[in-house]
Amino acid sequence: MLTVCLLVSFTSLLVVVTRTAADNSVGSSRALVLGGGGPVGEAWESGVILGLHDKDIDLSRADLIIGTSAGAIVGARLASKMATVNFIRAALAPADAPAPGQPAHAAPSAARPDFSFLATKLREMATGKGDHQAIRAEIGRWAIGVHAIVSESDFVASYERRFPNREWPSRAYECVSVDAGDGSIRVWNESSGVALAEAVASSCALPGLFAPVAIEGHRYMDGGVRSVTNADLARGCKTALILAPTAALSDPLAKGFTAHLDDEVKALRDSGCEVELIAPDAASLKAFGPSVGDEHHRAPALDAGRLEGQAIANSIAKLWQH
Repeated sequence: MLTVCLLVSFTSLLVVVTRTAADNSVGSSRALVLGGGGPVGEAWESGVILGLHDKDIDLSRADLIIGTSAGAIVGARLASKMATVNFIRAALAPADAPAPGQPAHAAPSAARPDFSFLATKLREMATGKGDHQAIRAEIGRWAIGVHAIVSESDFVASYERRFPNREWPSRAYECVSVDAGDGSIRVWNESSGVALAEAVASSCALPGLFAPVAIEGHRYMDGGVRSVTNADLARGCKTALILAPTAALSDPLAKGFTAHLDDEVKALRDSGCEVELIAPDAASLKAFGPSVGDEHHRAPALDAGRLEGQAIANSIAKLWQH
């Protein structure tokens, strides 16, 4: 089944990015890259982090945490150093769940979005056709004009419930979105001067499903429109650990969208960075179910990710703790 996260493509690698502050990847020791992958990917990444923590590997101590889409959500929680019980509770909560003590909110419409235009444009970029930023701008115009399944106000409100504090959790954390106006990449961090909820929401605003998020006079859409991981942004770090929920999906279209992941890893290694990629193992893939957008598979995905994290801890420790 083609799911929301399968429509996220790897594009425009090796682009020079201007952050709103000094490039905090330069000179950093350890980078953690958290990719997109819908609610199931969010839960799986959380499980892997918990499994590694069970083996005394604390990923919250990364010098740089880069989150895209679902990874932006997980990264913000990790950087805030949430207690384990709260981290688990947040990973399992439905996307539209109210904050404790707040009234319940109506669930978004169950109507299926039409991703045909988005899929076509992402395939163009995956095959190297055209100028990638120009194609992203085309997607942005479509995203602004199309009738999204979830309105901007409802979408942002759901993130304000998840992240009620405006303050950023750590100088190490940043998340990625794409300017819907010109297709350029935007990396948000503590120095950006925007509320955490708005930045994370913009990183998760998948075109056609969620309306682009307005910030400082611009409209921003899912950072996965550029890359589901944006791992090349960790260049300059000595080591990088990449969690990519979509990397092992067997769907042929998914494989096409992840075709540039190898290029991102190569870019890091060519820069002198030691890289480890974590993709879902067979048990995790089974736990994902038929759709990574299915909220009901959060718990199985988290449990499978936790077991996977425990199983690979020894090899990760060699990268993370030296």
